[in-house]
Amino acid sequence: MDFFIDENFDYSQYKGKSVLIIGGGPSTAEVNWKNVKADYIWSCTNFFMNENITQKEIDLVSLGNLQDYKDERLLNYLDSNINCKILFEQNYLFPYTLSNNLEFVNKYKNRIHYGQLEKRYTGITGPPARMITLAANIGFKDIYFVGLDGFDKNLKNTHSFTKEDGLREGATWNQYETYYTAHTRFAENIHRDFSSRVNFYNLGEAAKSHNIISTVSKKKFPLSKELYEKLK
Repeated sequence: MDFFIDENFDYSQYKGKSVLIIGGGPSTAEVNWKNVKADYIWSCTNFFMNENITQKEIDLVSLGNLQDYKDERLLNYLDSNINCKILFEQNYLFPYTLSNNLEFVNKYKNRIHYGQLEKRYTGITGPPARMITLAANIGFKDIYFVGLDGFDKNLKNTHSFTKEDGLREGATWNQYETYYTAHTRFAENIHRDFSSRVNFYNLGEAAKSHNIISTVSKKKFPLSKELYEKLK
């Protein structure tokens, strides 16, 4: 496996199932992903800022360093959805994130899982890409994903969670070519490593905004015409 996660995480329930993974890119706000019927929904980071997502029953959320762990929207969602599991990626989580939020960690300790991703899948593609890799490793048959878009050539794209329009101030990477390479390489990697047993669906192909993954997905794992029409 390319993704190592603690022994309390039950993989067996996912074998042969489908999952919809929702990231924060603009395609999440632009395509009608609610028309996709999947067995499970996963999301990440500031998902709780998007009401269309919090109306859904989420099975797993990946949280990191940039969330406000005292935000009432996050706490209310987790309290109202007691089966929602929480993932902390150890190789991306700063120690102070946990030490500064011990109340959160202690409250949800029975729902928190700790994982670490194999290096070739890490990087600026972000949490949704790493969740796709996790899903592919643990037995999902169909993986739908949306909100994994990258930026356009002006380094713009409005975030569907935070509404930020482009790079955060102080971002480490500030060249379009870097994001283009990372996203296309990720798409090539998952197709190479998993396509013999996993079906991938990049819902961002139907978005109006720039979707870097489409450069690869339209050639290697394109959406069917029927699914494309459902997303419009």
